[in-house]
Amino acid sequence: MYNLIPPLLRKKSKLQGCIVVIGNETHSLSQLFVDQAHNSTMLVYQVQHDPTQTNLKIEQQDSGLKRVRLNLINPTALKNLVGYIQRAGHSIELCIFQADFSKSLSNSDASAQQVEQLWQNTGLAAVNIAQAIIRQMLIKSQGTLIFLGTQPNLIAENNGLTQSMFASIRALAQSLAREFHPKGIHITYCMLESWHSQNVVLMDSVKNMCWHLYQQPDSTWSQELSFGV
Repeated sequence: MYNLIPPLLRKKSKLQGCIVVIGNETHSLSQLFVDQAHNSTMLVYQVQHDPTQTNLKIEQQDSGLKRVRLNLINPTALKNLVGYIQRAGHSIELCIFQADFSKSLSNSDASAQQVEQLWQNTGLAAVNIAQAIIRQMLIKSQGTLIFLGTQPNLIAENNGLTQSMFASIRALAQSLAREFHPKGIHITYCMLESWHSQNVVLMDSVKNMCWHLYQQPDSTWSQELSFGV
């Protein structure tokens, strides 16, 4: 499926590189990327999951930053996002997906509906994002996709659901890295100690880590990284 690049997309050239940051608590991180990418004139798209959206919703446009709301579990919405970015004259060079740290559930408290929602908003969303973003990156055989997860030892023992969720995203990243590293796509899973969007020091450190991974030469690509401040 990934190799089936439409001829129209193959003709796209001279697109300006951009950064896509996906997650529900990523405003501070996105703004830091605006400052980081200023010299390279890379626009930043901040994408937030909204299950009520049937298509894209452009909420606000700042200098260097566009905010988009869409349903991440809808593959068509993600396809439309990629199309919107391309029509704007941009090509995704760096994409960061922040899995939702705040929705962890303990085994005893979770209902079937909550389990399904957790999986859809994290695991299924990660799969859909990977499909849409990698397909676009293959056009130029270039790009970096980073999954931000957590360290397994930091999740409570009774929280097997959350452990399984992050383990599935980690396994997905490893599988994609094996398949697409030879094709010019850098895919990394980063294990964080915590996620606090209002912690400026933490967000700046995460930004620097992602930027470092983006700038790595292909001979030194990291497939997995454990990160703590």
